[in-house]
Amino acid sequence: MVKEWTRRLASKGIMYWKTIALAILLTCVPISIVSFISWHFGNQYLIRQHQQNNEELVKNTARQIDEQFSQLAQYALHMISNPILKTSLADTNFVDQFEKTQELSDTLYFIENGDPMIDQAYLYVEKQNMIMQPMLGLRPLDDPADSASWKNIMRSEKGILWTNHLARPFHQGGSSHAIVMKLPFNSQQPYGALVIYVNPAKVNLNANSEQVAFVLDGEDTLVAQSDASKQYPEVIPDIQEVLSTTKRSYNTQTHFQLPVENDKLLVSSVSFEKMGGIWTFVSGTPSSAITAPTGTYKHVVLTYWGVSLLLALALSWFASKSMYRPIRRMVDLFKEGKSEMTTENNELKYIEEKWRQYRSVNETLQSNLNQSIPKVREALINQFLSGQAAHLTESEIAEKLQGLKLDITQQHFFIIVCQIHPLSEDRGQLSPKDHQLLTYAAVNLLHEMSVRLASYVHTIDFMDGSFAVIGFVPVASPVEDLKPPLMELSADMIDTLRDVLNMPATIVVNGPAGVWTDVPYLLEQARRALSYRSFTSDSQLLEAAVALEQAKQEVEFPFELEQEFTHTLNLGLENEAVDILIRFVTALQNDGAPEWVVHQGLMRLKNSLYRSMLQSNHNPYALYDGVKLQKELEALRDSHACIEWFRASIIKPYIEVLNKSYHQSIKHVVDQIIQTINENYMSDLSLETFAMEAGVSVSQLSKAFRQMTGSNYIDYLTAIKINHCKKLLVTTDMKISEIAKAVSYQPPYFNRMFKKLEGMTPGQYREQFNPVHENKKQA
Repeated sequence: MVKEWTRRLASKGIMYWKTIALAILLTCVPISIVSFISWHFGNQYLIRQHQQNNEELVKNTARQIDEQFSQLAQYALHMISNPILKTSLADTNFVDQFEKTQELSDTLYFIENGDPMIDQAYLYVEKQNMIMQPMLGLRPLDDPADSASWKNIMRSEKGILWTNHLARPFHQGGSSHAIVMKLPFNSQQPYGALVIYVNPAKVNLNANSEQVAFVLDGEDTLVAQSDASKQYPEVIPDIQEVLSTTKRSYNTQTHFQLPVENDKLLVSSVSFEKMGGIWTFVSGTPSSAITAPTGTYKHVVLTYWGVSLLLALALSWFASKSMYRPIRRMVDLFKEGKSEMTTENNELKYIEEKWRQYRSVNETLQSNLNQSIPKVREALINQFLSGQAAHLTESEIAEKLQGLKLDITQQHFFIIVCQIHPLSEDRGQLSPKDHQLLTYAAVNLLHEMSVRLASYVHTIDFMDGSFAVIGFVPVASPVEDLKPPLMELSADMIDTLRDVLNMPATIVVNGPAGVWTDVPYLLEQARRALSYRSFTSDSQLLEAAVALEQAKQEVEFPFELEQEFTHTLNLGLENEAVDILIRFVTALQNDGAPEWVVHQGLMRLKNSLYRSMLQSNHNPYALYDGVKLQKELEALRDSHACIEWFRASIIKPYIEVLNKSYHQSIKHVVDQIIQTINENYMSDLSLETFAMEAGVSVSQLSKAFRQMTGSNYIDYLTAIKINHCKKLLVTTDMKISEIAKAVSYQPPYFNRMFKKLEGMTPGQYREQFNPVHENKKQA
């Protein structure tokens, strides 16, 4: 039964509960508001009446406290006029004059018992540094701290003063509030003082059991308080803080409230002048004590409110069921027996929501589809171009792209791959962020320009400074007719990149093609062709097919310049080595070498230097960072920059190492040996002969020769002779035996040595590299 009742209540919608809530609000809220206003303003009225009545009481109490302290001061003034307290006491021998001492003690005892506010009375004689009190007798102030504090009261210019800092001597308990009267009174040279300590408990504050009362002196120090005040020790600092911000004078009144333990303390204060300062009497009453008479009325209001609420709930229940029944019937019809419910549980909104549901869902799906189609289309094209969808046929790809609102039928496709060059002779290297922004700008620029020719443009950023533009051109003419405007568009792209971004670029054009499945291959060819640009200019326009066809041409590598460069550099001749480097790069360029071949040639030159350094006992890996050097070289796009880079990064560091390793005299001897070998290699030359002529040991000369040339003496001499023989084999028709004798070799030994070094016999070498023999063979 309970579960069924709970289920039925849970099935009610928001309209059902709104009707009940409206009825409750219309019945209970007015009653609650009236009751609360009556109770609240009634309490406020009581508090205001209490403050008005209490204001006069506070004034009277402050006046009484003023009179109490005034009477005490008058009494003290009367007592110090006693002749026994004359000036001669300063030099009195209290031990010898026992009777006078006893009379003084009796006088002090009389003073202490003459007023209930007096707790203790002390006679202080400054010259003898002694005090007298009826209970303590006559004692010297042996404690330096007590002596200093008692002497300090004599520094004041006033004859009578109030203090709350003078502690009682000899560790006597009690308050430190005291009236100090110098002896004789109003004398220019007092000999001592009469100090009367006040008993705070004897100050009459006229406070009842619930009233909080305080007396504060001119320094806002607590002098006396009522018994009820001890229940609220935390309010004293708050009261002192409030009073410190208030400008007070004689008879100044203030009113404020302080929070205390789930209650409010209604505080009133009156200021009066006493002892040369502004004293304050503070009186406070908890608001609960003032509003206590309204407690019974509060219970009556709550009872009335509860009964009204129950009646309103009952009436609202029956009224809402009658109002809600037609709405519930319509909701049940829309549900059609299903237990569905709206998010907001609102019956009227549910009816409206069901009415618009299908249209809203359809519009949402269509909007999401339209937003996601471009990204999905780009992802599918990238997937196909990367080879991940190579299994799909032309028709399958066309069908998928057709579903993504891109028709590739009756279309021609062209590929433009662009590589921007942010490095040149006069431009430093860009930061990765700037390089990325520059690439992004170039992609957008070429995309906009491609729209002039293509109906649809797809771009791919390869994240290495290069990107591709794939254009879709409707079939309106043969493929051959599309080539000229495509080349013209590419040339305009180069000019625009140079004018707008001030950046040279290499553009490779491939296509057009009439089949979509050929596009990945065209893209791969175009990317490969990028590396076949030459160093002849900054910006270049290449056709992929032409560039790749030219790449098949053989490039003759300048081996002689490589050896000459290594030899010259080992001799420490920097400028000569740079000249050979320039000839080396120029030879590669004149032979039609593309960019990547020049880069590889320079890397081969670097590796040859590595090998020479290792042979001469130098560690190239400690001197160079190979990975960094290769990356720096691959980023260079013109020959002059490559030469300058090679000079600064390769040649100069090695020259510095050589200058630290070689002695100049031994270098001169090796230079003479190398020159003699190059001029008289056909003679029988021995290292021992050179050592004897130079006056050095054979081992020392051999080591220096190896360090400077990168090879030992025999290998170097053999290489010179073999290179000369290779030249004779290619350029002359001399017999092999004659060539061997020309370099002082026996023919059998020459054949074995040549095959060992070159991997083929002299005859095979002549057949392979001599064009005369090759033509004869073809004929």
